[in-house]
Amino acid sequence: MKCIFCGNSESKVVDSRYLKDTSIRRRRECLGCGKRFTTYETAETNPMVVTNVDNMREPFKLDKLAESIKYATYCTNIADQSTTLACKIEKKLLELQQQEISTRDIVRVALDVLLEFDAMACLVYYTQHTECENFDDIRRFINR
Repeated sequence: MKCIFCGNSESKVVDSRYLKDTSIRRRRECLGCGKRFTTYETAETNPMVVTNVDNMREPFKLDKLAESIKYATYCTNIADQSTTLACKIEKKLLELQQQEISTRDIVRVALDVLLEFDAMACLVYYTQHTECENFDDIRRFINR
């Protein structure tokens, strides 16, 4: 890692901290000039491609998922955790190890994660992202 001050390529790691997502914050000290600087490391993954019901394909966007989670959790006690929940969902999707993933798979995983935290948010997400036509569909979902 090159020092941002003197350009020396030798440095030592003074401190490492894992962040909420999949990245690591490292505090480094240059062995040339002795100054300290911070670097962030994230694992590089192949981007997932999402296939929707019309067979349209687009790159997976975490912020789009977080926005739909935010809407589903709006009136719940977990409303401030929408980004964290979206990251949990993304992590579970990455564990599936599929380059291309359907929106139905995303909804299924999101429902499982939301159900762990708040049943009402799960129900709102279900009605928002499935072809729920009447109360019988909701009843079947609740009794599954």
